[in-house]
Amino acid sequence: MKMVVSAASRHYSITGDGVKSFVLLLCAILRELQATADRNQGLLLSRKATLKNQYQRQGHASRRLSNILLTFQSRVLDPIIAQHLRPHFISVFSTTEGNITLCRASIQRTIDTYFRGRLGCNIHQFISRLACEYLYDCFLRAADIPVVVGLVSKYFSSLLTEVPGLPVENSRILPAVILHRAFTVYCPAEGEVRALMVTEPINQCLSEPDVAFLVSSDVQLQQSQLYLRQRTENLLKLLQRKDIRIVFSSVKQHDIVLYYAKLSGISIVDCLPSEEMDLLSMITGVTPKSEPLNDFLLPETFPVVSCKPIVIGNKKYVHLVLRSSLAFQPHSLVLCGPVKGFTEQLVSSFHGAFKMLTQLFQPFTAVEEQPANNADSCLLKRTEEQSGTCERCQNDSVGAPCHPENNDQAVHMHLTHSEEKDSAGASREGSASPSCGCGDTGSIERRRPQGPFIIQGSYSSAGTGSVPFADVGLVFPGAGTFELLLKDYLHKFAKICQDAELASICTVVGNAFLCIPRQICKAKTRQIHLPQRTKEMLQLDSLHIAETGLEPVSCKYQLLASVLQCLSQLVAINLIIGVKKSQSAENEETDEDKLEADH
Repeated sequence: MKMVVSAASRHYSITGDGVKSFVLLLCAILRELQATADRNQGLLLSRKATLKNQYQRQGHASRRLSNILLTFQSRVLDPIIAQHLRPHFISVFSTTEGNITLCRASIQRTIDTYFRGRLGCNIHQFISRLACEYLYDCFLRAADIPVVVGLVSKYFSSLLTEVPGLPVENSRILPAVILHRAFTVYCPAEGEVRALMVTEPINQCLSEPDVAFLVSSDVQLQQSQLYLRQRTENLLKLLQRKDIRIVFSSVKQHDIVLYYAKLSGISIVDCLPSEEMDLLSMITGVTPKSEPLNDFLLPETFPVVSCKPIVIGNKKYVHLVLRSSLAFQPHSLVLCGPVKGFTEQLVSSFHGAFKMLTQLFQPFTAVEEQPANNADSCLLKRTEEQSGTCERCQNDSVGAPCHPENNDQAVHMHLTHSEEKDSAGASREGSASPSCGCGDTGSIERRRPQGPFIIQGSYSSAGTGSVPFADVGLVFPGAGTFELLLKDYLHKFAKICQDAELASICTVVGNAFLCIPRQICKAKTRQIHLPQRTKEMLQLDSLHIAETGLEPVSCKYQLLASVLQCLSQLVAINLIIGVKKSQSAENEETDEDKLEADH
């Protein structure tokens, strides 16, 4: 159970959604595998297997099944998606006279589809429009989208302000940054001023921590304190001469510092959390000063357009307007809710939406090794190396692990897109995805552009300088359309596949995919016959998406990869042994936990 929860949590941290689909799909595949194993008990046993014990046969079959699942994604699933489902993909980018633009209608529908499954029908449209507006406020060029959504997702907690106790309609977007601290000292300043960040107290102590300071008399102690006080006064006057009017501190400053700052006309905001200090450092490009200030070398400063107090709800904050040196245009989000729990739900959904957008604007590259509709592509050799069995698996105990000889067949299910594009980016340059042509008609037509467009420098986390435009921002009609089409192609592949085990896996996974559209149809008032609907989708050239919405292809692919990875680990478990702990051992562990918590 912990393995499933860990895998589902890891999937949610990547895509921001899909936990329910993860559990549904995982359970459906496990049920189909169990039913298939009961009908064909000898299918997953090699010809040389002579195991008579039931647990040994099940363990042997599970190890073979785990290795087959490892090759299923690279040998079957990726080619089908790359060759057969790609014509159905829709790009949220469009081009006009060579200029790349972002289709707002497609982005709005994608975000609306996300919130439709997480919020009530009375507020999801308002929150969806707010999220889309916030996204467009944070960037200037379409090429900056991958960087912007990644930064928003990373610093979301610092860019967000929760206000419980107010209607949701009071939620709004504010330009610039909201620091969640009030001014310790506020001195109004007109025009552009300079500011600096510090992480150490400005007023130094008589001695370092854990160091003894020996004085011979009260007079010597008073002289030492007077020296430190004069030094602090001189430092604040120096900041005033350098036109530094604001100090942002991650630690609490001494009252002496606040006193001389007030006399010098310098505003101070202290006790800032590390997340907000990192946000300021990212926007300004200035590293906070980690050493005590001195008269000889001042830290690097940055310009501040405006810095004023602001009241949001019943709390005072700092409204800071900066000059951003990046493509990211900082804006703050204020989310309101009638009660605290409801506000936290809005915050979680909003953050998940930008995780989803981060995944959307990462390159999607499903490796197309061989044509999936070619019968030769499914001719897996019936040898112990490729089927994942070996001589020691047939004779060893149930708990012995199986290691296939051919390591090329073992493919990791949980691939990141940065790892995939290094190995498959060259082969994808010749392909193109349909561009957006949504307009305002409520439908999207699939049109192939003349060639692959390149967004220079838009996403370079893996060290590459460019990202194929055809592999970024791909979406697909929702409401189970992806699963229905993939099921249809898997069943067609299973009919022509000459490997019985692989064909059985294709049928099992294809049947399991129906659980998601069935769940969606069950939640609606009108029932749709799934086979008939699949036939309609294959025949039509365009799909009306007013009801289905749009979903990121990369999130769908990540869902399949996460489920297959978790599944390959689950089926490899031969036996679970329950161990009962004695009462004394449990009490000792409880006492140790309490001691660790106290320390």
